[in-house]
Amino acid sequence: MSVIKFQTNIPVALRMRSIEGKPVESQFGGVQHMFSADEGTFYVSEVVGSILSEQLEKLDVRIGEPVEITKAEVSRPGGRKGIQWQVAKTVTPAEGLNGTFAPELPITPPPMREQNGKPPSELVEKLQASIAMIEARKQASAPADQPKWAQTLSSQTKHVLDVYAELVNYASARHGNAVKPDDIRAMMTTVFINLSKGGNANAA
Repeated sequence: MSVIKFQTNIPVALRMRSIEGKPVESQFGGVQHMFSADEGTFYVSEVVGSILSEQLEKLDVRIGEPVEITKAEVSRPGGRKGIQWQVAKTVTPAEGLNGTFAPELPITPPPMREQNGKPPSELVEKLQASIAMIEARKQASAPADQPKWAQTLSSQTKHVLDVYAELVNYASARHGNAVKPDDIRAMMTTVFINLSKGGNANAA
């Protein structure tokens, strides 16, 4: 099972398999808390483990429910910066705003075009599938009284953030530190420009 890494201010979407952290011995000495999710496992300090368990319990998160965990940078008194771990429940396309069931929205990515006679790369396919899935999820959870321009602004920004976070986690799990977040940002820009030229980008 892959090890999940948290980048500062980038939410990580998870489906938790354990709400309580399991105490394990750290390779650096002392004790860590290990959490399991469908996407992999992650290790945090005892203090952070207690904070995450408390937030998961307060939100009444059940095993398998989608959540987002963020290692957020916050301002402290005196202008200092600090880290605050945040947990939030997320809404799937099949759920309404208050947990009520809503019809599933189609999550079919747009057709892929061959580039230079070659099929699209796995990264491009993952990018398009992720955009389509996020679009369906955001449409299901958007407030009804929100103006169209505000929904579009919020949706597009969240799309970029979610896709970037997914690719950072993918690169970390697959390639360790060989691929930097700045490299991913540059690749995303290149891929999106190519998709736009081919008419495949999901423009607002």
